Amino acid sequence: RVLFRSYFKDEKQIKRLMNKRKYVIIILLCMAAWLQAQDSVKAFDEFFVTGMKKIEGVFPVYVAEKEVYLEIPREYIGREIEVRGQIDRGFDLLNRPVTGLGVVRIMSPDKATICFQKPFYTERILDEKSVYQRSFSLSNIQPAGDSYPVVAYSKEQGAIIRITKYLINGNDWFSYNHGFIRSLVPELSEVTKIHPFEGGVSFTVRRYHGVEAERYMFSSSAIILPEGSIPLEVTCVVRLLPQKKDQIRLADHRIPYQTLTFKDYSQDPYCMVEDSLILRWDMSKPLIFYVDTLFPKEYFQAVKEGILVWNTAFRKAGIRDALQVKYADSKIVPAEQRAFVSYDLMMPGIKSDFTCHPRTGEILSCRVNIGHGFQKGKLDDYLLSCGASDPRIIADRYAKEVEKELLQNEITGEIGHLLGLRGNLSKNSCGTTVKVGEDACRAIYFGYNPLKGSRNCYDEREQLRRWIDKNLPDGTHSLPPSDYAAKVSNLQIILNQLDKIVYKGGKRDKGSSLTDIYRKAIRQYGSYLMGIAETVGSSQPADAQHQAMLELDNYLFHPVEKMECTYVKENLLEARNNILYPELVKMFKHLLSIETISALRLQALHSNQKGYSDDDFFRDLYKGLFNDFDPSAAVSYEQMDIQLICLDAWLDIIQENAKHTSTTKRLKDELHSLYNRLEKLSTIHPQAEVRDMYTLLMGRIK
Repeated sequence: RVLFRSYFKDEKQIKRLMNKRKYVIIILLCMAAWLQAQDSVKAFDEFFVTGMKKIEGVFPVYVAEKEVYLEIPREYIGREIEVRGQIDRGFDLLNRPVTGLGVVRIMSPDKATICFQKPFYTERILDEKSVYQRSFSLSNIQPAGDSYPVVAYSKEQGAIIRITKYLINGNDWFSYNHGFIRSLVPELSEVTKIHPFEGGVSFTVRRYHGVEAERYMFSSSAIILPEGSIPLEVTCVVRLLPQKKDQIRLADHRIPYQTLTFKDYSQDPYCMVEDSLILRWDMSKPLIFYVDTLFPKEYFQAVKEGILVWNTAFRKAGIRDALQVKYADSKIVPAEQRAFVSYDLMMPGIKSDFTCHPRTGEILSCRVNIGHGFQKGKLDDYLLSCGASDPRIIADRYAKEVEKELLQNEITGEIGHLLGLRGNLSKNSCGTTVKVGEDACRAIYFGYNPLKGSRNCYDEREQLRRWIDKNLPDGTHSLPPSDYAAKVSNLQIILNQLDKIVYKGGKRDKGSSLTDIYRKAIRQYGSYLMGIAETVGSSQPADAQHQAMLELDNYLFHPVEKMECTYVKENLLEARNNILYPELVKMFKHLLSIETISALRLQALHSNQKGYSDDDFFRDLYKGLFNDFDPSAAVSYEQMDIQLICLDAWLDIIQENAKHTSTTKRLKDELHSLYNRLEKLSTIHPQAEVRDMYTLLMGRIK
């Protein structure tokens, strides 16, 4: 009542409110909840019971039996923390990243509550001096976030919250989703280690999960452990982020970076502007990649060299010894490190992941996981693409030297992704390890060069744009058709002797391995043909586009040597055309697409010199695929198949793009011309099967 009257001094006002019972009930309920919250906060002496242990650190931790409490020091209210996790070991996984809570801001809306706020950054005013800054901050109200009741306050007035359930059985702070890890058995789970470090504190938890019985039916671990469950060791890290001026670098579409997109209200006084900032590391200190001690020693050097090769690009950007590689000793806690490399027995291949700050784009941590068995697919790919020029892989499909080089190349590509780059800018040729090329060096300079003298992020971007204008080369980066032609020739050499390479020394494996590689080879052949076809309608010169059509004639329409493995064909291990023809459908749908034909028409009109026109394209297509309609030219059964694939793709495009009137009309007109020529051949061609096929094609056109 005293509290009530302190709010309302006027007795008449109190009477009026008393007549409205619902308002009174609401006020009393709110007051009761507030008082109850205050009562829930214990005195520290009442909280710190006998047997409780305090672990000092950036965030002090209290442990009593199985309960774990985290203290939020008073000076950290308003600061940002990162909450992340990783699977340390279990289920054949080692140091695998998991989904974490991420970056949150610590808030204290009242004495009884701590909140972890996750602000939205999709709308911003980057200009700190903008006149709209105050009104924007007042209107852009952020939600309070996840709330945690304060159990007590320490003697230093730090808020203490209970976090046991978030570590033992919750999915709030970290979560993982693997089909082979079944439901949690929370009663068996426990916190096994609490480790304070310079930037925060980590909690290692042993969780027990059910498991797919068929996966572990021969494993003793599924028998000796409680109720057949298997332990999974997980570490959750709570790290205080340092206070520093935001280092935002705005993106430019010409430099391929991964980005965060947002709406900026400070670039235009009348409307918002869509913009983006790049993802990158804070390189004020070296980025150390720790390698797990369980990592196979034979691969360590390849991993080290694959990482350190990027220092070439950083030196050109004005940063020396940016990346370092070290073995993790027994004192290193993997989950606490910014960068870590591991090797485990699950999920073959090389995978990487990183976390970043949602406001600044700063990359905070990353993981590289190399799964056992990574080499098989890569060695097969290398055999097909480079075997003709590298005798090591022909002599031994599993050559260790080649395997290490391929691992180094893969690591270099993954590190580029983890540095924030988009796409694979690392380049290598057959028989050599990756070199960081000029494209990669330019990208690292754009993202990491510590520019001086810029007033703000806008001025900094303008400086970089002037640098891009001077240093970015003109022209296309796509491979010329001659390069793809060389790839086709190399593939053909390997395919001719594929059975001898796979079955070296008379060993047999019932054709399964040979069949797998053969399928991959034919698909690769199709991808090379597509690479040649993509030159048509591109920005390359007219001669290059004409040459591309000649290469399709040489390697597809009229090949001197068929892309085939005699052993596979004679033993009926696989039907080549079942694999190849779907790839040819894609190729013709590109060649005859609205985009390609439109580009050909435009470049013929606007080119200063004679461009490669749609007329040129159809002339080359007819000359190759239809023998220039020469009735004396023999037509193979496979060539007739390809003609049918071409026509079906042509008809599909016309039906799917009826609204594109100008280009579709061009395709229709050309189809009528084709019909007239086929009609003549259907009566005079000396091959009866060809006459029948062209009658069929005419029926399709009708």
